[in-house]
Amino acid sequence: MKRGRQGEKPESLAERVQRMTPKFSDLDQKTLAAFLDQFGLMLQCGLQPSTALDALSANQPSLKLCSVIDDISHKIHSGHTLTDAMSRHPDVFPGTVLILIRVGEQSGDLAGQLRRAGEMVNRTNTFLAKVKGAITGPLVTAGFCGLILFMIVKLVFPRFVAMYDQMDIEFPALSRMVLSFVSLVNHPLTLVLFFGLIGFCVVKRRKVQEWVLDFLLFFPPTRPVLGSMLCATTCEALSTLHAQGVPLHRALTLIADSAPYKAHRANLQNCKKALVTTGSLHESLAGIDYFPPFFHAMIAIGEETGALDALLQSCQKMLEEEIEALVERIASAMEPAVTVLMGIAMGTLFIGMFLPIYGVLNKLGGL
Repeated sequence: MKRGRQGEKPESLAERVQRMTPKFSDLDQKTLAAFLDQFGLMLQCGLQPSTALDALSANQPSLKLCSVIDDISHKIHSGHTLTDAMSRHPDVFPGTVLILIRVGEQSGDLAGQLRRAGEMVNRTNTFLAKVKGAITGPLVTAGFCGLILFMIVKLVFPRFVAMYDQMDIEFPALSRMVLSFVSLVNHPLTLVLFFGLIGFCVVKRRKVQEWVLDFLLFFPPTRPVLGSMLCATTCEALSTLHAQGVPLHRALTLIADSAPYKAHRANLQNCKKALVTTGSLHESLAGIDYFPPFFHAMIAIGEETGALDALLQSCQKMLEEEIEALVERIASAMEPAVTVLMGIAMGTLFIGMFLPIYGVLNKLGGL
């Protein structure tokens, strides 16, 4: 029987946990959920946060997450709290995660809140994966049709424009509109403006994302889905915080500070002020008109019966089921609608482009 080499140090708890920890592949929401759960598990095993972070970083093949973990560990060594260190990376840690971690630090249950945050991220990721899967098909169809249409307008139609320029032809109104559109698409300034817009969106992506989300929140076709999603997120955060003993006023403050939508953030801040005045959660939330009506009714019942946490959780599950069904209906209607619209667009362009030839042939036939 072989013995270990003399002088070899025994394996520490951190090294054992590091060896047993599965490796991450990419920095996605599933990876984030696994990281939070493993971080909480290490703290429950008795490791200090800095030691646990060092173990996770050493076993982390994702360069981005490894860099983030190292930065968090450095900040903790410098005296910062875990919440402050993680808040430096808003592109990695959602606001709802930071809320739970802040509550964990204040309540002394950091390990439990980290694992709860991991469960929440994993559940949200599963739900969003279903939504993305439902709308991927229509978006791919729209993108493919748009690419074909762009190539035709960019490569084929200019030949017809050049040919028509050499002929003395009287263009119908539809043909003049199509020719103007083709000329506009192929103008050098259009290309400059297009890439300039893309560059602006990349540089100001956070601001642009906020503008788009605020627009979608008040755009009638997307308002029900987005409003229900925001309501489900609010339900989950409120139920989690309230169950941990966080006062409703404080919970609304934390949720408002982490809201990704400017309009929604402002509404939550108004609700927080109304809660101080009325003392009633359902009355303070009544001003958010994009929340479903049954949500306000259930909050009122929860406050009256003292079962607010349970009803918030029930609301969340009902809303997620409703969103899935609504997204599936929208997706099933989008694909044929996109196909019909692209067919109409292509048909209009082709008819407008070939009408002058038809007119010339008619004249030749009449001679």
